[in-house]
Amino acid sequence: MMKKHLSRLFFTALFSALMIHVDVALAVEVAPRISDREIIERLTRLEEGQQSMRREIAQRFSSMEQRFLSMEQRMETMQKQTEHRMETMQKQTEQRMEAMQKQAEQRFLSVEKRMDAQWNLTLALIMAIIGLVGFVIWDRKTALKPLERRFERIADELECDLGVASPEGSRLTRLIAALREIALDDPQLSERIREALRRHSLLEETPQRV
Repeated sequence: MMKKHLSRLFFTALFSALMIHVDVALAVEVAPRISDREIIERLTRLEEGQQSMRREIAQRFSSMEQRFLSMEQRMETMQKQTEHRMETMQKQTEQRMEAMQKQAEQRFLSVEKRMDAQWNLTLALIMAIIGLVGFVIWDRKTALKPLERRFERIADELECDLGVASPEGSRLTRLIAALREIALDDPQLSERIREALRRHSLLEETPQRV
């Protein structure tokens, strides 16, 4: 765009110079006869005017070129600033997204750790309860076994001492029956035996075992 504009200005200046030459030529033809010195002076002035015009045109072109360069520099500066701002905004957005993602990941990790800790605690409690129940059952079995053995031994000793397994009854029952038989022959002894039996609550009839 700048080159096209400069070419247009150049052609315009060239056309203006040609028009000036044509006007000068016509003026020379129409004007009365003049001397060679005047012609040389006028040509010198014309050349000086052309040189001054060229200088002005060159100055204008240079000033315009400088303006275009300054405009281009400004545009480049603005473009760089815009790109820098966009890059800064993009970096800030990416940093914020990364920070949010890291926070979300940390929260998920903390939640997972808490869930794992709760699950481990639940498993530990379940295992502790199972172990406690097993220990209680084992303790009861181990604690009751000596009692069971002792009761069995006492029962065996009682059966052996009392003779419960005898078809005629226990030894106590047979002893009372023998005392009753003796008491029938001796009334005084019978009375004494009855009093002794009453004192010891042994006078009632003891049922015979079948």
